[in-house]
Amino acid sequence: MLQNQAINATNYNELCNMYSKYFSNVVKSQGVPHLNADQFVRYQNIIALEYFINLIKKIGVSHSLFGHVSKAEKNLERLTKKLSPEELLQEIIELSY
Repeated sequence: MLQNQAINATNYNELCNMYSKYFSNVVKSQGVPHLNADQFVRYQNIIALEYFINLIKKIGVSHSLFGHVSKAEKNLERLTKKLSPEELLQEIIELSY
């Protein structure tokens, strides 16, 4: 069973690109993980949400986009459960079997 070591809220925003970077490094070093369809979609959604959040933050969050960024951050938190990248990938792999 995985040990749930949650990332605290202050560190979480700083780690917004951490999952994509970690997943990329794992694929480069170990190959593509074998995931079922549900976990593959989860994996891809995490990467897409991180990209969206970082893109909007880089160009500057206007008042009209703030709600979209906030919703994306909440979805990212829901998908990752605030687990570390290592724990999250382990959970995704375990749930695929």
